[in-house]
Amino acid sequence: MKKIRVLIVDDHTVFAESLSLVINMQRDMETVGTASTCASALESARQLQPDVVLLDVLLPDGDGVAIAEVIKRIQPATKTVILTSATEDEVLLRAIDAGASGFITKHRAINDVIAAVRAAHAGEMLIPPAMLLGLLSRLYQRQRQEEQARTKLEPLTPRERQVLQALAQGLDNHETARQLRISPNTVRTHLQNAMSKLGVHSKLEAVVMALKYGLIEVGK
Repeated sequence: MKKIRVLIVDDHTVFAESLSLVINMQRDMETVGTASTCASALESARQLQPDVVLLDVLLPDGDGVAIAEVIKRIQPATKTVILTSATEDEVLLRAIDAGASGFITKHRAINDVIAAVRAAHAGEMLIPPAMLLGLLSRLYQRQRQEEQARTKLEPLTPRERQVLQALAQGLDNHETARQLRISPNTVRTHLQNAMSKLGVHSKLEAVVMALKYGLIEVGK
C-alpha cells in the first residue's frame, strides 16, 4: 500500500516531532520531512513532493496561509491543511481562499489531525463544525458586499473594456492602440474614463478591479 507522504511545517520543535512520531505510527502514512519557516517549507515542498502539507499559520518569516496559496499554485496535486492555534473566522476564510483542503486547531485530539490528513488526501474539505456557521456567515457577508459594490459601478463601454482587456494581456498603450486601431490618445481617454468609473487611480488598479468583477477575462 502506498503511504500518504506528509510534510510538517511548524516552528514549535517539540510539537512537530511529536506529530511526526504519531504520523509514522500509522500504517497508511509517513512523515517525509519537517520545516520551521516559510522559506524552508517551500523548498521542502518542491524537493519532497508531499501528498499533504500540515501548515502552521504563524511562522518566523511569514504567513503559513500565504505558503498554502503558493503550494496550491505550483503543486496542484499537493493538499494543504492549516494546523494552528488561531480560531478566528478570518483565518479560516483566508485558508479557504488560499486553496487549503482543511483547517484544524491544535487543541484538537491528535486522532483528529490524523483524520484531517486522510480527508485531505482523499480530496475532502475539512472544516470544524463549530466554525462552519461563522464561515458561512462571513462568506455570505462578503458575497453581499461584492454584489453591492458591483451594482454601484458605472457600466464600462465596450471600447473601455477592450482597452482594459488589452492591458491585462500585458500590452502598453501604444500596442493597445495598434491592436484596436485607434490612436494612443484615444486609448488614454478610454483608460481615464474607465479608471473614473471604477473609482481607482492607476492603470494596474483598473485592470485588477475589472478582473475582480468579471468585466474582462484573463487570457481572452
